Amino acid sequence: MAGTPQARIVEVLLRDGLQTMVYESEWHVPTTEEKLELIEMLADAGIPELEVTGFVHPKVIPMLADASEVVQRLPDRPGTVFRALVPNLRGAQRAVAAGCTKLSSLIVASETYNKKNSNMTLEQNIEQIRLITELAKAEKAVVNVSMGTCFLCPYEGEMPEKHILGLIETFMDFGVREVSIADSIGMANPRMVAARVKAITSRWPELELGMHMHDRTGMALANIVAALDNGATIFETCAGGYGGGISMPVSVLGMGNVPTEDVVNMFDEMGVSTGVDLDAVRTAANRTAEIIGLPTYGRVSKYGTYAEFHQEALAHIDAPARGNSALQK
Repeated sequence: MAGTPQARIVEVLLRDGLQTMVYESEWHVPTTEEKLELIEMLADAGIPELEVTGFVHPKVIPMLADASEVVQRLPDRPGTVFRALVPNLRGAQRAVAAGCTKLSSLIVASETYNKKNSNMTLEQNIEQIRLITELAKAEKAVVNVSMGTCFLCPYEGEMPEKHILGLIETFMDFGVREVSIADSIGMANPRMVAARVKAITSRWPELELGMHMHDRTGMALANIVAALDNGATIFETCAGGYGGGISMPVSVLGMGNVPTEDVVNMFDEMGVSTGVDLDAVRTAANRTAEIIGLPTYGRVSKYGTYAEFHQEALAHIDAPARGNSALQK
């Protein structure tokens, strides 16, 4: 008999969730102390891995300028993985110097988007990832690759499967064994996701495949189920559902990450084990909303779980009426 299905949650609030603030001047950027408070809350919720910052140029994303301090002041949590985004070798060097032991290297599958996002061609970006993996080997750090626009690009349209597989093969040759693919604009559909994930996992069953879903059209949860059913095991989410790419041609307010609380609730209802405390995640999402001044996008934070809804409904039925079930008629 097969065991309980499992999914690994990676929380990206402190990096991807906050980077959108470059466009939203009315948001309150969390202080370093507030970031550390949120990291504590999310770690307390049992989330096994958190992307806590990004070592990017502070002029590009000033809300991540305290990256080194955040990493240096991380709580001592055996069993919890803290990682940082590194767009290039310089960022990786800064992350390692600060004490970071897992590096999330970044590339966008679309040549056009990648140039806008990192000011590098794909060839240049691939070389940076090669150098990052060499640095990580020397420093005994772990590297994963986060790939944007792996389904649809706002500039180039649908990304060819062959292109995505070719990029992954290159990273596997570098020694990378964990790759996350993103629906950066939140407009992929479950059949598209299922086919792409199956193509990857059937070719490289040893690869740890992650999904990074945004939610512009409301299909992110369905896309996650499609990915899970086809072999993906890692799901990058954001408490509150904030975030979005910084090189989009339109506002990203409707392109936020899929809310961590909604994903955990869905997995709980499906019997998929995450080890994450839903109530604690909701508390962290609500605290995030207080800090930045923007309500959470999480549906389960707004409307509750089925168990809570059912309990509330029962409170509106008097005891004698509950006894008159259909079986007694």
